[in-house]
Amino acid sequence: MSAGWANSLDMLAQSGVLDFDAPAYVLGQPPRYVGNPVAVPPLGGNPPKVLGFEQPTVDEFKPSQDKNNIVKTPAWKKWFFGIIATGTLIFAGYKCKSKLIPFVKDIPKKVSNFFSDGWKKLTGLFKKKP
Repeated sequence: MSAGWANSLDMLAQSGVLDFDAPAYVLGQPPRYVGNPVAVPPLGGNPPKVLGFEQPTVDEFKPSQDKNNIVKTPAWKKWFFGIIATGTLIFAGYKCKSKLIPFVKDIPKKVSNFFSDGWKKLTGLFKKKP
């Protein structure tokens, strides 16, 4: 085990995750405390409050109320990307047409062979062998 495992378990108990002295339980010693230990405040006193951050009182999803906070892509960027993507596809098709056309022509033949071979294997299972 690592050296800080007892400290980590103590911090879990301090946060309320564990409700007992886990290191004493693991080592078989009498407990040092029962229940959650008192949280030690920081040196400056109470921890600072974070503004605009409220803790929920019940377990629920609370979406943001600000609808203007969503970043929206401008239409000109969408059109620009579409034109570039279409141009790239046309250029790639032009450069690779000698390889692309035979491949596209062979697709229906390959699909039909796949299904006909599968059908022959399936019907061959039910035929009597001589």
